[in-house]
Amino acid sequence: MVRGSSYLLAFLTLSSTLWAAELTACYTAKYLFLPVAVTCITYSQKGDKLHISSWVKTVNVGKLVKRVYNYGNALVDLNPIRPISFFYHQEEGTFKREQFYHFQNGRIKVREVKYEDLTNNIQKEEVKEYVYTGYVEPYTASLTLYANVKKTSAGKIKMFYDDKNYEIPYQVVGKELVRTPAGNFESVKVLVNPNIQTKGLLRPTGQWTLWLDDGMLLPVKMQLSFVIGSVKAELESIEGDRDLLRRVLLKE
Repeated sequence: MVRGSSYLLAFLTLSSTLWAAELTACYTAKYLFLPVAVTCITYSQKGDKLHISSWVKTVNVGKLVKRVYNYGNALVDLNPIRPISFFYHQEEGTFKREQFYHFQNGRIKVREVKYEDLTNNIQKEEVKEYVYTGYVEPYTASLTLYANVKKTSAGKIKMFYDDKNYEIPYQVVGKELVRTPAGNFESVKVLVNPNIQTKGLLRPTGQWTLWLDDGMLLPVKMQLSFVIGSVKAELESIEGDRDLLRRVLLKE
């Protein structure tokens, strides 16, 4: 009985190691000194797969801030890193839609659902298919960026979004100590040009600046520009396995 209990304990310990590696980072975005949005992203490793989920919503909605409530997720294969599926729900002002991507057999199957304002009444539904040529969905594109800045000081990230392939330039411009509500972090400063033509209020413009923690490979501060204005986002809290991204991206 004791030996059986020991085997069971060993199995449960091994299972928790393989299936429970998780990291959650939450941020507050501010316009000038006014908090305008909160967002969280969670990475969860399950064997050779990485599940990513996130949400963002605006606060202090009024004349200055339009209502935004977006959430999504992706499943990513880690050997090698490549997308399996992607889902994203957008509510931006009166714009509401959902996107579903499936990467399989060298193809990208896309389903897009648009709604009448913020209701659940479907206005239009489209199903399309594209050849997969190594251009990944946004979550995997972010992972690729985090990994690449450790290897090269400049380059381009291949991303597929809204029926188009994009090559997003980035450049590492130095290192800085970044102070946030979640702590102080030795960070790599990266300039990104998100030349993406998308739909909704959160259309990127100009040049973005990201500060990635050198150890966690995770943004701790961001300066972001959209058609509706610019915001600065800082890490508010970090919970879980801080070595998760370094382990799965750099195999360390």
